[in-house]
Amino acid sequence: MEKRPYYINVESGEILPVKTASTFQFEISASDEDVRKLAKMFDEMESTANDTFVRSHLPYVPYSNDPDNDRYDVKLREVYKLIHDLGQEETRNFIETMSNWNQVKRPENE
Repeated sequence: MEKRPYYINVESGEILPVKTASTFQFEISASDEDVRKLAKMFDEMESTANDTFVRSHLPYVPYSNDPDNDRYDVKLREVYKLIHDLGQEETRNFIETMSNWNQVKRPENE
């Protein structure tokens, strides 16, 4: 499959085909299938984030004791793993410096 450059904004969930269309954090090289997979992951992340809304208004429930937040964190790590795998060298290098990268990496045979 042919891969083309895309520009990713994780906070907004944008996958941009044009570098100047908006602000972005990461550049990747992706096929149409890769883009669909990443878009689906962003949708899942947004849905999971909506589930965390109620907890955010309950100060007596700590962030670390909430399954909805755990699911969101897992989705976010999955997104960064895919961006790393598809990313340009600069993208991969930056993600590898992130504090939770060790939690993102998976065994090679997975």
